[in-house]
Amino acid sequence: MSSHTPMQLFISTKAQHGAAAMQPAAGLTPPVTPTIESDHSSVRGFTASRAVTSTPSGGHAVAASSPLLFCDQLEYQLDHLGRPKEFGRGLWSIVRMAFISPRADTIVRPFTPPSSPTPASRVVAVKSPARRDGHAVLQAEALTLTRIYSVPGSERHIIHFHGYIADSNSIVMSAVPLSLSKYIEEKAHLAEKNKTTRNMFEPVQGMAQWQDLAKKLITSLSWLHSHAMIIHGDIKPHNILLKPRMSIDDDANSTEFAYEPLFADFSSAHPITSSETAPGGAQTALTPPFTAPEILSALLASPDTPPTPGSDVFSLAVTLLAAATGDLLLYPRQRCLLMSKNGHQVIEFVQSGQNGTRVPKNGDVEKILRPAVLKNPDERINPDVWLNNFFPESNSLFQT
Repeated sequence: MSSHTPMQLFISTKAQHGAAAMQPAAGLTPPVTPTIESDHSSVRGFTASRAVTSTPSGGHAVAASSPLLFCDQLEYQLDHLGRPKEFGRGLWSIVRMAFISPRADTIVRPFTPPSSPTPASRVVAVKSPARRDGHAVLQAEALTLTRIYSVPGSERHIIHFHGYIADSNSIVMSAVPLSLSKYIEEKAHLAEKNKTTRNMFEPVQGMAQWQDLAKKLITSLSWLHSHAMIIHGDIKPHNILLKPRMSIDDDANSTEFAYEPLFADFSSAHPITSSETAPGGAQTALTPPFTAPEILSALLASPDTPPTPGSDVFSLAVTLLAAATGDLLLYPRQRCLLMSKNGHQVIEFVQSGQNGTRVPKNGDVEKILRPAVLKNPDERINPDVWLNNFFPESNSLFQT
């Protein structure tokens, strides 16, 4: 395991079929979507009917009684052994690569070469259960995605949701080339090679681009809480995908972040309103050091503890801290859990570590993140206030 891979623990808040309450993860949850490959072997999928959903009034999400169903035909990509290609595996799921067929009524005759793939924009990631208790988890996630996807502007903040396949309990999403975790590792490697006394006190991608990334992610969290009315529950670099921007200055000194970050993996999501309950298969993921300390301690004692808006704010702040330092682990591995329980001291812990120069005391990174990691979750900064205080020009970015 790479030293940059965060230790992960997962607690199921509603264990299915006798599964244990705490179980070790087998990779990322969900697996990040990798760069699209050039092998185009494929196999036909199936067609389903799309459920009719209504657009909510006022631009806010409404609870969905059934998930949006996927209605097109899929062609799964095969490897050289004829098996479906996998993007990755997680605790509950397997993510495979597929193409959306341009013609759902095409008849595929046996013993004929596979059809040519559709354009890259039609490449999708199909997330299917890896085990029996994953069925309810993915169905619950599909309900959450249906709710979020019904809100105008969702495509700017979350991974594009194409629909749910009831027969296989699978979720169909757009394939995105890069995860924030992979981006952080790549930038950390380049920064270490090019480290100088001039740039060693800045985030690994440069201060301007780090601030633009922070602005975009805080904007999306504000939209998720105030428009979709959803608590993500498991924000971390591995659950943020980076979509390349179509129009951006190619200048290496550009202050714009080169990607549009999108939240992914809503298997731990909960509704933000007290009158609603989480979908039946909703889980709570515990990933030190990105889990808020009060949630971490509570989950270890009681697996029924739900995330809160304040815990989302904390998790995003630590995600941005990892992006600044280039270190996905943040804490020494042997002390990770202990230090995570005192996560309100995360900035001090990082400043005293090997990558501490990237977060100077009283510097811009600390000033932006400090209000989001306070010990009392009720005192943590609200995403709207976070934007107004540090990025006032972002107010229009999440209006619908």
